[in-house]
Amino acid sequence: MPDRSCGHRDRSTPARQDQAAGLRRLFAPPEPQWLPVLLAPGRDLDNAGWLADLAQACVDQGARTLVVDAARAHIARAFGARARYDLAHAFSGDCAPFEACVAGGANLRILPAVRALEQSARAPGRVRHFEAGVRALAATADTVLLVLPALHARSLAGFCGTGGMSDAIVVFGPGSGCEGRVIETMRSILSVAEIDTFRLLFQGTDRACAGRLYSRLAAIGARELGARTSDAGSVNDAAAIGWLVRQLRCRNMPRGDRADGDRRGVAVETVS
Repeated sequence: MPDRSCGHRDRSTPARQDQAAGLRRLFAPPEPQWLPVLLAPGRDLDNAGWLADLAQACVDQGARTLVVDAARAHIARAFGARARYDLAHAFSGDCAPFEACVAGGANLRILPAVRALEQSARAPGRVRHFEAGVRALAATADTVLLVLPALHARSLAGFCGTGGMSDAIVVFGPGSGCEGRVIETMRSILSVAEIDTFRLLFQGTDRACAGRLYSRLAAIGARELGARTSDAGSVNDAAAIGWLVRQLRCRNMPRGDRADGDRRGVAVETVS
């Protein structure tokens, strides 16, 4: 017996698919603001305090915030909390996924993920596993700070395809080869993500030295990478951290919701 419904089904399928896609977009949870923070190598002990300030500034701006500590920065300790699990423990069934997170206060959670990131780096097939685990725990967050060692910049690939990532914070300090490492970090990020602006944060250097270093990095970044950069100040300057967060949160808001004082272009920037 011929299937008389085939012709009718074929004619309506595109319309039904379009309608279903529209409904999914309408009722899907909003994508969080993914904010990668790439740390300079060799300064692990200097990061907990200012990263805690960065996370708290996000909360103070009204964002439910998840901090993914994949750099052994001990951010939970800075909030007086003890991290019992890593995201890797959730993957192996040693704890429930929500138990891998540590409460840092109202609207703030910290997810230790050093082991999970290291496992994904050793086995390329596990990169999507790492991404899926982070995304699942970020479902209720407005802002996600992805704190990674600079060497793992390419791990950002899975978080940049949905329009929730436009900026990246790159942290670095003085030392031989510093400029080359920063440029290589930016190059690695650009190979997997379309970053609008690199926010450069200085660590362990005075203002005059930082200014000269930024000028060179901005020029090299524009010339070799076509990258736009912004001088975000020092990690030890709480006011600079707060201003940086206000700028980044403002960029993620609809234009009509932006406060007059939080307009783009206030920071010192270099455009190729």
